[in-house]
This record gives sequence, C-alpha cells and structure tokens, in this order.
Amino acid sequence: MKRSFFSVGIIILLLLSSFNPVLAEEKVQSLKVGISKDENGLNPYTYVTGYPGLDLVNLLYDTLFNLDENNKPEPWLVKDFKVSKDGLTYELTLHDNVKWHDGKPLTADDVKFTMEYFIKYPKSRFTNPLKTIKSIEVSGETGITLNLSQADPNFMIQPLADLPILPQHIWSEVSTPDDETNALGSGPYILEEHKSGQYYKMKSNEDYFKGAPPINELVFPIIEDTTAMYNALQAGELDVISSSISPELVEQFSSNPALKVVRGPGYSTSLFQINAEKYPMTETAFRQAIDFAIDKENLVKTVLLGYAEVGSPGFIHPSSSYFNSELKPVFDKEKAKQILEEAGFIDKDGDGFREDQEGKKIDLTTLVYSGNPIRIRTAELISEALNEVGIKNAVKAMDSTTVDSLMWPDFDVSKGRDYDLGVWSWSNTMQLFPDRMNDLFHSDPAIGSVNIGGYKNSEFDQLGEKLKQTYDENERLSLIKEIQAFVAEDAPIIPLYYQEIVGAFNPEKYDQYVFQVGKGIINKLSFVSTEKSDLPDNEKASSDTAAVSTDSKTANTSSNNDGNTSSLIVFGLILLVAVIGFILLRRKKKDKGNDDFDF
Repeated sequence: MKRSFFSVGIIILLLLSSFNPVLAEEKVQSLKVGISKDENGLNPYTYVTGYPGLDLVNLLYDTLFNLDENNKPEPWLVKDFKVSKDGLTYELTLHDNVKWHDGKPLTADDVKFTMEYFIKYPKSRFTNPLKTIKSIEVSGETGITLNLSQADPNFMIQPLADLPILPQHIWSEVSTPDDETNALGSGPYILEEHKSGQYYKMKSNEDYFKGAPPINELVFPIIEDTTAMYNALQAGELDVISSSISPELVEQFSSNPALKVVRGPGYSTSLFQINAEKYPMTETAFRQAIDFAIDKENLVKTVLLGYAEVGSPGFIHPSSSYFNSELKPVFDKEKAKQILEEAGFIDKDGDGFREDQEGKKIDLTTLVYSGNPIRIRTAELISEALNEVGIKNAVKAMDSTTVDSLMWPDFDVSKGRDYDLGVWSWSNTMQLFPDRMNDLFHSDPAIGSVNIGGYKNSEFDQLGEKLKQTYDENERLSLIKEIQAFVAEDAPIIPLYYQEIVGAFNPEKYDQYVFQVGKGIINKLSFVSTEKSDLPDNEKASSDTAAVSTDSKTANTSSNNDGNTSSLIVFGLILLVAVIGFILLRRKKKDKGNDDFDF
C-alpha cells in the first residue's frame, strides 16, 4: 500500500508539472525605449509627433475605442455599444471600474466634457471629427448617447478610437490648454518624471481597469542622433527603439544574436510635394510631366534597398480594401518631355533647360529635411531626373523647423506657403481611412486641413463633398476609387513609396510587443496586458495578412493566469479525490479477490 501511495504521488506531481507553461510570467521591472525627440508635455494638446508622441500620450490616457493591430476599432473604455441603422445614434456604455490616476472615477460626464472642451478649445486632429456630433446625452455614471447630424462611416476610428478622454475635475480649470503641463489620465501608465531633452519616466498603473501592466517602469531616453540610438540598442543600453532601422543596417541588426528584428507594412507615405498654387506648378501638364519623369521603382530599389512599396498614384495604400488596383505608377522620360513640349514649356535659348509659356526661365528649389539622409538622397535623384527632362531645379536641405515653416507655416494651411517643391512624408494616420483624401486636397482650408500644396479643383471638391454624404459601402467604394483616379490624373502630389517598418528589440528583456500595421511595435497594445499575436519575423510581411493575426482579443493576462492557476489547483484536488476513491474501491475488491489494475 505504501508503494501504491508513493506511485500515485509521483503521477500527481508529473501531471501538475505539465501545467507549468500557463503560470504567469514575471513582470519586467524596467524597460528602456529610445525615442528621437522631446515630445513636450504628454497631454493631448502639447505632444509633438503622431509617432511616437501620440502613442506615449495614449499610455497615459484612454480612448473610447482602440485600434487593434490591423487598425480596426475595438471597444476599450466602452463595454457595450449600439449603433442605429441610419448611423446617426451611438449608444455607449462605459466600464464601471475605470479610475483616473488620482483615484477618482471616470464617468460619462468626463466623456461629454472632453468632447465639448475640444470644440471650445480646438485641436484640429481631435476637434474636426467631433463636428458631426449634434448632441450628447448622459445617463447615469456609465451611459452616453451621441447623436450625429449626418452619418459618418469613420466615426469609430475618429473620434472614438482617437480622442483621449480628459478628467473634467482637472481640465475644467484649464483655459489655456496649449500651455498645460498636467498629464493625469486613466491609462495603463502614470507619468512620474520628464527631464526636458533627456527622458520621460512612467510607472505602471496597478489599478488599471484592464489589469496591471506587464512592465513596472518605462523609461524613454531622448536620443536625437539616429546613429547614436542604433549604437545604444546594439550595446544593450536600450531595450527597444521607436525609430525604424535604416535599410542599409537591417542585415547588421539581424545578425546580432542579442536582438530580434521584425518587419511589416508601413503606412507612412513619402511623396514629392508640389506647390500647386504657384506657377508653373499650377499647370496640370507641368505636374503630370514631373510624375512621368520620376522613377519610383528605382527609388525603392536604390534608396530603400527594397524595404518599401512603390507609391500608388492615387495615394491610398495597396493593402487598403479601398485601393484602386487599376492605377499604376508611371515613368517615361520621353513622355514627360512630350507633355512639356505640347504644353508650351520649351528650351528656347538652347541651355538645356525649358522656359515657361511666356519665355521666362524656370528655376525651382526642392526643400528637404537636413537630418533625414533617405529623404535627401530621394530629393537628389528626383532633382537629377527633372533636370534631365529640362526642368531646372536644385535641392536645398534645411532643418525640419525651417522647412515646416515654409511648407506649412504654424501647421495652418490657411496661412499659405512659400516653396516650390519638397520631399515630404505623411504619417500612418493619413492612411487609416480613405476620407482623409478630403483633408489632403479639398480647397477649403477648414476641410482640406493638410492641403499644404494649396491645390484647388472644384471637381475634386464636389467628389469630396459627395463622399462625406455617402454611407452605403458599395457606393463609397466606387466613389473612393473614382477619387483616386482623379488624383492620379491631376497629380497634385507625386506619391513615391511607403517605407517598410523594421523594428528591433532585446527579446531577453521583453518579448511581448504587438506589431501594429503602419506603425510598428511602439504602441499601446505592446505595453498592456493582452493576448499577443505572433510578431512577423525578418521576412517581408504580406500586405494581405498585414503581418499579424486578426484573431487576437483584448484580455487581462493576470486574470487569465490566476484563472489557470485556480483551474490547476481544482484539477489536482479532483485527481487526488479520484485516486483516494480508487484505492478505497481497490480495498473492497481485494476482499473479493479481484484486482483489475496493477500499479
């Protein structure tokens, strides 16, 4: 009998040991994430860049919905929701256990206050999408109803998955939000310290409604020199970086056994920006000739070393379900020359460069950021191509602040512009939904809020207005493809390429990153307790699969692990009771001289 109990004990131990993989992983004490610039105060009014600036803000603040790894909106602060068939009413129910960092509850009143505050104190990114809201009704602590003046097919993306919710008890006292330094939110991390130009430090919000984050402390050293940031990662001084690895360094990072490299589609759109309100760029034929003169595939091959996708002439990324696949990039130098000749741009004095239709010399300047080698090389190759077809131009590299002040003064297109041409890039958010085409090209600055080329075309405006009023998906798809074809033909900009995102990190320190398509691994999903999809490896990710699984759902990891542990204990007790019962039964059977089992 002693031998039987000993054998049973061994079996139970072996069975229990097989459950070890489900036990909770140890929390990471501190993680160093390199960023390239100081993002000022980390609140919705003061951050600087869309990536990673707004992503840092979203670690401190929550939104009603959140974009998953494939940029599909999923409920976040919202627990339940219902949308009316006509798309005019959104009934939202918040989670009832959400708290601000100071312990006060987050309620529907905070949501209503936030929306009204951004209307009163505009911040274009957050304010413009709110303008379709006709009225806001609050019911109890967690119920809120939004009534729209017209249906908006992108309402869940912007504003619902983009607008950071502000605490009313703090911001109701703020009348100059652009000067506000407070960054108290409800997010998974709490801002502990910001040393200007040096670093940010955040600690985990242990009372976060989705469970305590997997990292106790996040430190964001600010390293403006990209080479220095790369070196710091390879030397182990950083655990991960926000910047994408330069194409020429990918193999070097991939061969480093201490690092893991992941690749995926990038939605940032690099383009040749044209000042379409300045002659001769006002002429459609002149812009078309520029388009035909540029070899986009060669740029991808030589400048990006293949780590990019050739730009679509209709702007929208090829992985989008709205992409017009009938549009193809053009390149034909002889065609470019022919277009210029027929439009009256002729080299009349024989110096190799064309004069305009009135016989005046053309001498253009292409602006580019001095701190971006890839853009500088792109600008140089484009300049050579334009010179070859007789369009005289030169490249002028200046610091980013100066370039911005000339191309987009005060980030307000209504203030005009002072440039000819430029190599420019829009962040991934411009590709999140196709209606951003209105933002890019509508002639009204209130609608075309990022129309930095001053492009004006009444026919485009009519198409854009029609799109805003079209809700049926089939009609929208047809209309969006028509708009892309229009843009490709009229050439207000020349899309060049969508650079791939290549991220690198130390997997020994932390290996639970989520690759968000178009953005990379530095995003909110990487730093909260969720079930993680597999990261893409260092092979080109398919645009169709978007490099990640679409089946991942938000979950509380600590709760799951607690549940697994509880299940394991219950299983062990049941097994023990079964074995004891079996032994008792065996005793009875021995009295009858019957032993069916031999341990």
